[in-house]
Amino acid sequence: MDYIIGIDAGTSNVKAVLFNLDGAEVLVESLENEPIYIGDNLVEQNMNTLWEKVVLCLQKLLKNGPATADEIKGIGVTGQGEGCWLIDAAGEPVQNALLWCDGRASDEVAKVTEEHPELGELIYQTTGTPALTGTQLMLLKWMKNNRQDILDRASTSFFCKDWVRYKLTGKIHGDLTDTGTSLVNAKTGEVAEALLKKLDLEAYISYIPELVTSDTIVGMVSPEIADTLGLNSHTPVIAGAIDVIAAAVGIGAVEDKNICVILGTTCANEIFKKKEDCHFGEPGTRYEKHAVGDLYVNLLATMNGTPNIDWALENIATTKDFKEIDRLINEVPAGCGGVLFHPYISAAGERAPFYNPFAKANFFGIGAGTTRATLLRAVYEGVTMSIKDCLQDADRDSKIFIAGGGAKSSVWAQMISDVTGMEVVVSSGNEFGAKGAAMMLGVATGIYDNYEDAAKKSCKFERSYKPIAEHVKVYDALYELYKEIRISNEKLWYKRADLLKQLNPKSL
Repeated sequence: MDYIIGIDAGTSNVKAVLFNLDGAEVLVESLENEPIYIGDNLVEQNMNTLWEKVVLCLQKLLKNGPATADEIKGIGVTGQGEGCWLIDAAGEPVQNALLWCDGRASDEVAKVTEEHPELGELIYQTTGTPALTGTQLMLLKWMKNNRQDILDRASTSFFCKDWVRYKLTGKIHGDLTDTGTSLVNAKTGEVAEALLKKLDLEAYISYIPELVTSDTIVGMVSPEIADTLGLNSHTPVIAGAIDVIAAAVGIGAVEDKNICVILGTTCANEIFKKKEDCHFGEPGTRYEKHAVGDLYVNLLATMNGTPNIDWALENIATTKDFKEIDRLINEVPAGCGGVLFHPYISAAGERAPFYNPFAKANFFGIGAGTTRATLLRAVYEGVTMSIKDCLQDADRDSKIFIAGGGAKSSVWAQMISDVTGMEVVVSSGNEFGAKGAAMMLGVATGIYDNYEDAAKKSCKFERSYKPIAEHVKVYDALYELYKEIRISNEKLWYKRADLLKQLNPKSL
């Protein structure tokens, strides 16, 4: 029997997954990742530690799984997107990676959006993505302003999955889905050299690797790594894609007007469009390249999705049994009697569908009768309201494909349908990022004719949910209040940040 390996180097976990050619997960090996949190808004990653975890997962997969080296047809890679992963000419990291959720570049973002808005507009119009703290463009600018000596020691600027692929093959490449988040002219598909020059980053244009499509075979597993892992040295490896795009492929969202929501560390809300239907730089949009043909994605990925749930389970709930949590919140009426939660719990504030580096979570409407169960449901509803907030550009007649850890909850899936007023479809499986990467490998090697064929053969759906009319009415009314409160809080979040900076400069 033949198999494909998909690697997913996420923010929270590193995974290696063995798939058969029907898309079934045969074996999953996973290790907890170790992001380094510094203060309130700095997040880094030891690049060598991450690679060591990838190696351990692959070794266990080959040791514990049924596949022989000859049966492995290739490796697809994906990983957390954005951030800044710098290596020198010898292929060694020059520092810890700066992650997508890092907020240190807030001053750089402020300068191009507030002090020099014409630069902010140029970034948005060129790349399709506004200036945001975790993008590589803004982190490179921060490095230039604050660590130029370290930046100058580097020779290549990677993204997470590029680092993993480089360690597997020894080959240096970039792909359009990851690099397209902030360094590529969305209209031409080429490196945005004019933009980089305008931002005084001309000296670092050469750091951007040769760009290829996600399903390009860029090399074979090197003999040394093959020996370490127990693979054949001629095992092909593709360029791969950013995690949110890989996961979309993995759940079968590969056609125009598809919508998918990935309920993970970030809630990645994705609306798929043909290039000619995209309006790059239009307010409320953030366009990135899909792995499929000429499709683009209006990607509105919140800073934090399920971490809000994790916080609530740790600090509000008296149990961490998700079945019991589902039972508790299902007993609370839709709308929680007017208790609202804004899910901006990230160290770096929020970026979708609005940008505020100092946004913070809050409850609204708590009364003497508010219970733990009410607060728990309010957190779930708050995250779901943020999904609705991000999908204002969606075709209401489309279905929402959902995936990620949160998709296991039937209560939450129904809630998403009720809050958005759209049908929700849950895909079978769990490791959709790794699966999407594996499907790309299958397309690259001819196992599948194209992405539609790959989705037809590999993607299955286990259940669907339609909106409950009375719940839709409640949520439509509360959403207006939810949005009004978060707009009202914009100035207050900045005021809070200024106060904290005065009281304790290290608190931000």
